[in-house]
Amino acid sequence: MSEESKSKYINNFRLYNRATYAFFLILVLLIRGSDITKSIFFLVYYLAVFVFLFAFDEFVFKDRKNKFPALFFQIRTYVHVVLVATGGIFINIPTVFYGALFLYIIYIIGQDLIFTDVFNTFMNYTKRVSLGLYTGLTMCVLQFRDTITGVWMLISFMALIIVAASFVFMYICYYNSISVYDDRYTKLYFKNADMIAENKKLLKFQERVEKVNNEINYQKINLTKANDDLAKINEETRSLIDVMKYFAASFDVEKNAHVMLQNVVNIKETGAVALYIDKDVYMNEEPYLEIISDNAVAESLLKQDISNIYDAIKKRKSVAPLVLCDNYDFKYPFLTGGNMCNAVVFPAYENDYVYGVMVVTSSKYDFFENGYAFYESSIMDFTSALISDRLYLQTEDMAKKDGLTKIYNRIYFNKFYPELKEEVAASGDTFTVCMLDIDHFKNVNDTYGHLAGDEVIKTVAKFDNEFAKKYDGTAVRYGGEEFLLILRGKGVEETLKILQELHAKIKENVVYYEDFEIKINSSMGIASYPETCSDINDVLDRSDKAMYYSKEHGRGRITIDGREGEEYK
Repeated sequence: MSEESKSKYINNFRLYNRATYAFFLILVLLIRGSDITKSIFFLVYYLAVFVFLFAFDEFVFKDRKNKFPALFFQIRTYVHVVLVATGGIFINIPTVFYGALFLYIIYIIGQDLIFTDVFNTFMNYTKRVSLGLYTGLTMCVLQFRDTITGVWMLISFMALIIVAASFVFMYICYYNSISVYDDRYTKLYFKNADMIAENKKLLKFQERVEKVNNEINYQKINLTKANDDLAKINEETRSLIDVMKYFAASFDVEKNAHVMLQNVVNIKETGAVALYIDKDVYMNEEPYLEIISDNAVAESLLKQDISNIYDAIKKRKSVAPLVLCDNYDFKYPFLTGGNMCNAVVFPAYENDYVYGVMVVTSSKYDFFENGYAFYESSIMDFTSALISDRLYLQTEDMAKKDGLTKIYNRIYFNKFYPELKEEVAASGDTFTVCMLDIDHFKNVNDTYGHLAGDEVIKTVAKFDNEFAKKYDGTAVRYGGEEFLLILRGKGVEETLKILQELHAKIKENVVYYEDFEIKINSSMGIASYPETCSDINDVLDRSDKAMYYSKEHGRGRITIDGREGEEYK
């Protein structure tokens, strides 16, 4: 029997035994009080016996795990049977009490059988036979000793044997029952053990299935994320291809820059993106800057700091991206003060030479967690296009501009001038052409040499080009020492003031060549449509005539078409 079952039975028997002891104490008092027996010994003996048995049981059943009480439990059956039956040796027990005692002994023997763990042993058989003989002797034979004579003595011994045999029989029946139940229990136990083993296998299998399912779900999540990432990469790749196609069809660096920045904004949903290109990178005389931003503060900060950022990148001497701000952690004193969570600088470089920077900012947390590949690809594609554009612009520039002065040449003038006249005529704008000639230029060549003459020509061309840019005009080297300044939208009086300023600057300038100081002067002529001539096709010719008038009438002066008598310097 399992310890758990024993504990359950012990707790139950403890309660039943207490009730039984109380019952017998009351029964003893009632038998004595009703004069069924007048024996004081009966009263004292059985009251003492049942009080003792109560105390003995409380001790034995107190803790079955304790080895000492367990030893007492082994002899408990002898103690109960012997003490209860022994009273019959000294007195005749009342019949009603006799029957109760006999049933009590069977009750005690039943408890012993229940708690017997080992069956079919010599000690167990001896125990049952000895208890049966002693009980039969003391309770059967001695109880009726006054009436047994002659042949009844033999019958008494047969009764004694029957009682002992009954105890053994009861033990054997219980043993056989227990054996049957034990066999069933063993089969059920092993069957249950097999089921438990199978359940464990099923649990392990279930755990594996759950683990596999979790892995599958995790893989599904990763696959979904991978698909999303792949879709995003495909979108980015397609956008880069579209931008490259645009680059291939355009030779305008600034338009290409705008398209590249707009693509970055559209694909990555940036807060602000800016591109800064240093001067003289693609024949640009001033640095180029474009900013696309949804935040006026960010745009203002980029305008303020972009040149300093470029300088810091050049000093760093590295083409790797530079993190300015990482999740509100500003690592450099740039762009602080705006709502920027992340900001990264991507150098624009050609053969390790950094010519510009692209700055990307965002107010989103972990904005650059997927890396910088898209931005680096964008700036590299732009650089490749810029190299091609620059070569094209240089080639085109060589065709359009004079090799010595770097301003537009006569060939390009002959191409764009007719188109310009058509536009002006169609728009109704004022249109003024100024022609100037270097005075005594032949003397410069003869006196100082042609190289000195080239320096003089370059100086005058430089001033002509400066004023063209300053007043939104066009400078042209029309002949050897002849130049044009074409001004659209400006009348005679406004143009006269511009030419007076230009004339003074040329006259005040000294050309230094080797050890020589060469002073120069110029003659100029102005013709304007529609102020001085009604036909726009006559403007160039009339300005030329006005210039020759200046040369023929003293040089170093300005002549206005139709007002030749007026002298301006």
